[in-house]
Amino acid sequence: MKELESLHTLARTEEGEVLWVTYKLLEEDGRYGVLCYFEGLGEERGIRLGDLCGSRAIGEALLSRLAGGQVLPAHMADLIWEVV
Repeated sequence: MKELESLHTLARTEEGEVLWVTYKLLEEDGRYGVLCYFEGLGEERGIRLGDLCGSRAIGEALLSRLAGGQVLPAHMADLIWEVV
């Protein structure tokens, strides 16, 4: 799996804590997916969803929407199908 692009955003918890969230566009065998995790906690505490898109342009648009909407790892699997 190859990392092509990454975006970062700040999100706040309900308690007001600031979280730095990383979103990465991944490519494997011509298909594109995303990885989302909290910076400092490591990728193993995030979520990786592969094989979501057949084109890089759609994958980049998806990555931008996720980061712009500050989608957190815990909610990504539920929300991803609404934006794909």
